Amino acid sequence: MPRLLIALVTVVFGTSFASRGQTTSPAAVDKLRTEVPPAKWLNISEALLLSAAVSLTVLSLQCRYGFNLGDEGWLWYISQRTALGDVPLRDFFSYDPGRYYWSAAVFKLLGRSGFFEQLLANYLFAIVGLALAYLAMFRAGLSRSWRILILLLLGVVLGFPRHKIYEQTLSLIAVAAIAFLFAAPQRFKRWLLLGFVIGLTAFVGRNSGVFCSIAAVIGYVLLRIRCETPRLTRVLAAVAGGIAIGYSPVLFMILGVHSFASPFWDSILMTPSWSWSLPIPFPWHVHLRGLHGLDLLQARAVSWLCVAVPVTYAFLLWRAARSRAELDGAEWLSVAASAAGVGFLVHAFYTSDFFHIAQGVVPFVIAAGAFSAHLWRTAARRWSVAVFCVLAFLILACWLPMEPLVQHLRTRHYAPASVEQIRIDGRLFEVDAAQAELMKTVETAFRQCGPGDGKFMEAPYYPGLYAFLNTRAPFWDTYYLWPRSDQVQQAHIDALQQSRTALILLNPESAMNGRESLELVRTNPRLVEYIAAHYQRADAKLPERFELLYSPQECRTAALTNP
Repeated sequence: MPRLLIALVTVVFGTSFASRGQTTSPAAVDKLRTEVPPAKWLNISEALLLSAAVSLTVLSLQCRYGFNLGDEGWLWYISQRTALGDVPLRDFFSYDPGRYYWSAAVFKLLGRSGFFEQLLANYLFAIVGLALAYLAMFRAGLSRSWRILILLLLGVVLGFPRHKIYEQTLSLIAVAAIAFLFAAPQRFKRWLLLGFVIGLTAFVGRNSGVFCSIAAVIGYVLLRIRCETPRLTRVLAAVAGGIAIGYSPVLFMILGVHSFASPFWDSILMTPSWSWSLPIPFPWHVHLRGLHGLDLLQARAVSWLCVAVPVTYAFLLWRAARSRAELDGAEWLSVAASAAGVGFLVHAFYTSDFFHIAQGVVPFVIAAGAFSAHLWRTAARRWSVAVFCVLAFLILACWLPMEPLVQHLRTRHYAPASVEQIRIDGRLFEVDAAQAELMKTVETAFRQCGPGDGKFMEAPYYPGLYAFLNTRAPFWDTYYLWPRSDQVQQAHIDALQQSRTALILLNPESAMNGRESLELVRTNPRLVEYIAAHYQRADAKLPERFELLYSPQECRTAALTNP
């Protein structure tokens, strides 16, 4: 894997991000390439080592604290099943296969598939994006001091949310690809490489592939305005060819993996239902009653971040479009980050809680940081310091209160009894006491009823329990957040009968984002009715209105009480 990464980095960044004049002929570009030597192994090693140091430091500081049974547990469960030979989308509901095969490969190399190994796989993937971003900064002419400062801010950003490092990393790879293209837009191999990045990104997450495509369109339009782009037909051919190559793993799965094509197509039709729109928390929308201290600071900072990000992107793109003067490497990098970041704003601002905002605004760090470096270089140092200080304040104020380590320390200080240790696959983690009680109670009941694949079901959204118990869910669905037809609900009931499911953890009135229409009793009423008729409620006392139900036929002798 390191050799493959180094080879890719060498191909991508083997040429210069030197400052360019208005002459854009291939001969002029070749001349520029000879003025600055290709990336040296020393520079590639520096990028890899510093990126690994930042990523693994963040992992080591936070790996023991917190465990999200929902999204984070979903990633872990599906990666675990993929490592066991199941196929994403075909055998269980999931995102696109790329991230799970990456995690499964890490599991295979380590010989373990625990939650820590999942976190390690996430941060190993982050190294790829950080290293490419670092090399983009190097080729843009940023000094080592600027590169390290920006890299440290990126490290803070990658600390939350941990299960969405894949989206964050893909946005960094998009920045590097667009910046590489801007260095020599007349070269069709670079458009081909951009298409490859789009396709490979879609293999990890189709939404991110769309966002990278938006970045490619913005980049082409900008270059067209500046009269620095080749003919559209040749660009389209190169990008389309690259996409086909990058997306070929999915194409091979459609053609070669039995029964994969149909659920893959169904998942495409379901894509619009995977998220819910929420109002963007602009300062004039935010209600701060009841907040104080770090929570108040974080809420205010997030509201201003939502203003700063699109304004920065728009300013840098407008500035590059209207200027006919030469742009130096740092300017081009800031413009590339803005072009790459625009598409990801769709992800950030459609479902605008901070979980999604944090995933979609990562290019802002490079855009503002590179522009600060440009201002410093042009002797506008007061403006440079001001821009970077605003950037650093927004990043630290928005992300630090949400980092698992900071949340753990705050909880330990104000409510030490609300944190408890729990062992997950041989390692100790410190989690919320109510969640730890839930996990221990379910584990005890599962062992009492006789463990086995399909013997346990949870609903609506705690799939991490399957991975915690090392068991398979009885049905294709593992999240119950969307309305299901009677036909699908009946198929689920049939699966419960065939698997002889003995134990069910249910929260029928729990709803995502507080929406009553998304309660389990409304989205899957027939399934809930069947469970109520055929399962009995256990004596165990569970938090958050959870109910533990068991089948009298499959679990006759279990006491099913709290451990």
